[in-house]
Amino acid sequence: MELNKAAIDVDAAIINAASGNVESNTTEALLAIEKLFRGEFLNGLELSSCYGFYEWCQSERSRYGRLHAQVLETLISRHGDQPGAALEFAHKLVGMDPFQESSHIRVIELLLALGRPEDAAVQAAHCRKIFELELGVEPSQALDLACRTVPIPATSLQMPLERRPANSGSSSSSVRSRAPFVGRDAEYQLVRSAFDGSGPAVALIVGPPGIGKSTLLDKIGNDYGPRRLSARAVEVERSRPFGIWLDALEGMVETEVVSDIRHKLREGLIVRSTGSETLTVEQLFEDFRLLLLKLSQVHPVLIALDDAQWMERSSCALLSYLIRHLDSRQVHFCIAARAGEIDDNEGVQSLLSGLGNDVQRIALTGLSETDASSLVKELRPTANVQEVVRKAQGNPLYLMELSRTGGQGSMSTTLLDVLANRLERLSQPAIAFASWASIFGRTTPMNTAIKASGLDLSFVLSAIEELENYEIIRPNNAGNIEFTHDLVRDSAYERMSNIRRRLMHGRVAEMLALEMTQNPSIAVSVLHHCVMADNHSVAAEASAIAGQHALKAYANSDAAELARRGLFHVEKLNVDSEQIRLTMALLGIQVLAVSGISSSRTPEFIAALQAQITKANQHMMADEVAQGEYLLSVLFQELGDLQEASFATARAADASRQMDAQKKVRQLANSARCLLELGRDIPKATILSRDADQLAEEEGVADSEVFWSRGLLAYWNGDSDRAADEIAKALELAEENEDRWRQCKCLTWATMIALEQNHSETAISHATCLGELAAKIGEGAMAPLARTFIAMAQRDDDELDDALEALEIADDKAHLAYVLNLAADHHRTTGDTGRALTFARKAFGTASEIGNENEKVFARSLAMMLGDDMGAPISETELDKWSKSYTLNARVRQFARSAQQERKTF
Repeated sequence: MELNKAAIDVDAAIINAASGNVESNTTEALLAIEKLFRGEFLNGLELSSCYGFYEWCQSERSRYGRLHAQVLETLISRHGDQPGAALEFAHKLVGMDPFQESSHIRVIELLLALGRPEDAAVQAAHCRKIFELELGVEPSQALDLACRTVPIPATSLQMPLERRPANSGSSSSSVRSRAPFVGRDAEYQLVRSAFDGSGPAVALIVGPPGIGKSTLLDKIGNDYGPRRLSARAVEVERSRPFGIWLDALEGMVETEVVSDIRHKLREGLIVRSTGSETLTVEQLFEDFRLLLLKLSQVHPVLIALDDAQWMERSSCALLSYLIRHLDSRQVHFCIAARAGEIDDNEGVQSLLSGLGNDVQRIALTGLSETDASSLVKELRPTANVQEVVRKAQGNPLYLMELSRTGGQGSMSTTLLDVLANRLERLSQPAIAFASWASIFGRTTPMNTAIKASGLDLSFVLSAIEELENYEIIRPNNAGNIEFTHDLVRDSAYERMSNIRRRLMHGRVAEMLALEMTQNPSIAVSVLHHCVMADNHSVAAEASAIAGQHALKAYANSDAAELARRGLFHVEKLNVDSEQIRLTMALLGIQVLAVSGISSSRTPEFIAALQAQITKANQHMMADEVAQGEYLLSVLFQELGDLQEASFATARAADASRQMDAQKKVRQLANSARCLLELGRDIPKATILSRDADQLAEEEGVADSEVFWSRGLLAYWNGDSDRAADEIAKALELAEENEDRWRQCKCLTWATMIALEQNHSETAISHATCLGELAAKIGEGAMAPLARTFIAMAQRDDDELDDALEALEIADDKAHLAYVLNLAADHHRTTGDTGRALTFARKAFGTASEIGNENEKVFARSLAMMLGDDMGAPISETELDKWSKSYTLNARVRQFARSAQQERKTF
């Protein structure tokens, strides 16, 4: 088998072959070539991870754009005696680059030649509006000269024209925006059967765009009335945590039963950057479950989620929780997604894999000829039914669009051509507003779109009414507008030139960027618009804000991806200080996103941070130096290199001296806390902690790091009660500020202290919270550590062995050494000498690998108490030193004294 290249026509190859000398091609050849320009080059193929492809693709799009313009210019020239034909090409030229005044003038001249002065006036007004709004200038006198023969007063140019009737003569009432429910009886019954079984009531509807997934979903939803939550995922918001659930809550029918909890949940889902109290993820998931239970008290409730191929991980996690924790007789789940694209979404695939055979998958194909004919007759009884059915090939959306024309006349053979033709029949104001609306995706925030467009309100009101009448858009439950289908939106978007789209995305990005600090949930949208506009500076800033937002929403993988995207944009910046600031912020997001989860990229992060610290020092940027050194200490500590971690901590403390008061408080306390955790330079840690305390009191600063460092200092000195109190305060602040990393670390310390105090119930409570956090954030050492703590508190030896094995696999040596010593001491007190010595030897070996003196001394002291010197006898002098040395924490000093006392006794 071989590929017969001679039998294949490649559009790019045909265009390239003719690009050498466009003028030398015949008119027929140019007409054929022009038809090959169907949107942008490789439109829709965005490989975000392949930066080389991105740059090449942008270059090729520009090249093909210039070539297309040259072809259009030549065709306009050759159709000088046919103004009607030339007008089509002139309009396309304006669409490609609306800032070329000569292109507008050519359209005006051709309209006048065709005896259409009113349309010429609209074109002139449109040109003026574009130049004034986007460029801040007025067109030249050449435009006035072209309009000299237009018999319309100047004031009329500012008013919207009445909508032109469609060429086909179809009225707005002849075709509905949603196709009637025809056929699909078998598929409908399959969905209903999924809700009648004993397992999870989950139905998945898949199929290509326009095949009728949303119509079937609506049909199912109508059976439930107001007892449903429904929404669709949005492609440009694929990194917006819980996005589809926020939209579902926004669109819920208000009832007395659910009013209070609905607003509570909506506020809980909006992750805020303030310190106000918010719901934890555990509470949030549980309250969602309670909401659905309330709704389903009398009748079952439906969760209807459309376009699931664009759902992000946090939304998938909530969906999984609800499916697993709700009675399938009370709550039913119906999900629709595009076939093929859903397979590329890891979060959705993980969800479906977990359900296995419990999900009923329904694949939609084209309607039968009988059903298709019935649909066309219902939509437009006067249509040429046989011709429409033949061209549509069973696609319901295609059937709808072809029905509008009645199947008569010369008509393009593709759905996108049909949609483009429908848009061309609109007035200029309606086309302009549809273009602006398409910039936002399928769903458009109306006020933002109006503001971005810069159109007069009279223009907008008339345009929206026209677009609704022509069923291009429709209002939604949230008070915004949406296109009647993704393909309708795509047609409106793709008719614009790359240059125009880029400028429009840029304007939207600048508008939204003004609000993203106060409303970080829109930062993902800002990033999308910046990418489309090549605004690298704002894109990098938006990536940092969106990444921090994702961390607070437990979406660590999304945060890491956002940071990676941001670093690509940072490389494009020219200002060194901005590069350093944003790079450090984005690296910080990446480090915290994987902290305790994966160490595979740690060497890469260390190298990147060290390079940025060098640059920050050169530019005297103390904040960035301190932040970089702090991140290095986190990475070195996780690697078990305690010496390098302590060095980095000390450098961070030195850099903090040049920071402002609030940042200085945190960095001083942070450095103290790091040194205490590492067990290094305790006198310096004591000074730093007290300095942070004093400065915090003077400045009125409440920071979790201050309480955390106080707690660890109290723990080092043997005051476990105070340590527990201070750690509890730090934990409370971390929870309020949605600082997930510090929340996990404080829970770990709170559990350790509770275990040492033999407060088993408290330890289990803290460890359970730690485990739940670990489940939301991702795989890593936190989950097995929480499991180990619980097994210790419950004195469950079998579970402890399994948990320790998992912790060892996770390679968390610092906590592994601690827990092994804790287990060894427990078995020593219960008289199980053999098991106690086994654990002590493992603890000593693990602690030795990372240079943890506290756990090494504890393990040797314990072994000595059991008559084992581990091959190195301990002298009385050495034992006396351990019992008094402030380089060891109070727990270890006390244990060494106990060992010393026991030796004297015997």
